[in-house]
Amino acid sequence: MDRHRSLRMTLLLAAGAAGCSSAKSRDIAVVTLAEPQATADDAGAADDPEAPGPRPQRSAGWVQEADGTVHRASPARCDATIAQRACAGTERSLQCRTDADCTEGPRGKCVSSFGQIGPYCGCEYACETDAECGPSEVCVCKGTGALREEHSVCAKALCAVDADCPGSTCGLSAYFNGCWEQVALACRTKDDACQSDADCAPDANPGVACVVPDIEGESARWECAGISCAIGRPLVVEGAPRAAQRAARDDWRAPAELDVASLPPEVRERAAAHYAAVAALEHASIASFARFSLQLLALGAPAALVGEAHRAALDELEHARLAYDIASRLAGRAIGPGPLLEAAAAPLGAGIAEVVEALVEEGCVGETLGAAEGRELSRIAADPALAAALARIAADEERHAALSWRALSWMLATFGEPARAAAERAFSRAAARFAVDPAPGLLAHEALGLLPAAALGALRREVLAEVVAPCRAALPGLSRDNAPAAPSSSPRGASA
Repeated sequence: MDRHRSLRMTLLLAAGAAGCSSAKSRDIAVVTLAEPQATADDAGAADDPEAPGPRPQRSAGWVQEADGTVHRASPARCDATIAQRACAGTERSLQCRTDADCTEGPRGKCVSSFGQIGPYCGCEYACETDAECGPSEVCVCKGTGALREEHSVCAKALCAVDADCPGSTCGLSAYFNGCWEQVALACRTKDDACQSDADCAPDANPGVACVVPDIEGESARWECAGISCAIGRPLVVEGAPRAAQRAARDDWRAPAELDVASLPPEVRERAAAHYAAVAALEHASIASFARFSLQLLALGAPAALVGEAHRAALDELEHARLAYDIASRLAGRAIGPGPLLEAAAAPLGAGIAEVVEALVEEGCVGETLGAAEGRELSRIAADPALAAALARIAADEERHAALSWRALSWMLATFGEPARAAAERAFSRAAARFAVDPAPGLLAHEALGLLPAAALGALRREVLAEVVAPCRAALPGLSRDNAPAAPSSSPRGASA
């Protein structure tokens, strides 16, 4: 049975064609980028792991313990070099042109990079000492612990050195959720859910680490986390998806009546972290569609497309409320969004090439995958309220995907070769990006709508081949190069 036929036909109609069959042609080219490997700072040796009582305080910089945890005994001077290539000025998107444009942090450098929006120039900031960072921040040196940044960074600090944490240590948390990295320092306490990465079952959940995923007020709790980003239409600023951090608020919830009483506490905790991350990205999608509406107006789009974009933003608002309610019920406390400052600072980027590339990657591909994933998750979710919420989100994502294909069809017909070339680039890049398995989440629990990474990757490859490829082929003027082939097997739990 062709289980993606309905979704494919909906999007083919949106693209202006129907009757194309699923693509079974050739393999896509898979491109993977190696992540930088961080190493421990040399300042200080590890304590004796057999020594009883709290870890002794050190007097020199960053200290890495035998269990892999990193803490800060005293301030350290960092190398503030930013090795990334300077902006050449020929990149397609220019958020800066020279270092003089980078004034929001210390030692700003305008660098050339590549992200979801293609080649761009953006500002990077580094620090040498704490004095160069803002209030309640410290300077974290490149290569310290699990830090992914390739230069020193200013990080939020609820403690600055071990002496601020009586009987404990001031630990470094470098939390990468699959989209961006949040770096912070916080005291270790007896109330933490974990003490080191070993407490997070890394063998069963690769990529999960003991970090501080939620910095709120004057305290923070160390927990196991390792979320990979949800599929959908992200708010991309300077090549990276942006989202609001969590806040303790109760006004962003739509009742889902989820029954969590029978779930073990550790399962609820990890599932809550997952749905809080999903909620943050749905919340950011409101801003993404608001920007898309302005881009459509700038390009002279038909009223119908502009109206659909505004309705999609309202859909995303409800998705965020549903996801925040699910996260709150699982966590047993109110979870909502903090300020999303990037929504006000995000550049409009109304050039046709930039709009088309973002539309293809985030909408035609991203939301098509999101609709298929939502359908599958609603099918396997055991709780009726959770299944209903996921089914509603999936139906809305399907309409959003259809809007993306309609908008792309209009742009290709209206703007010709510049739009066609941009679409070709974006389809090839998106195919490579989504053809590999995502980073494992902190929990695989099908009854809670959480697929294992391998199953999610297999589903995405199936949808790339059976939905995205034929819809792309239906658009006039686009080649079929790099069209994804159908996978040899279905994801675990998928119906035939």
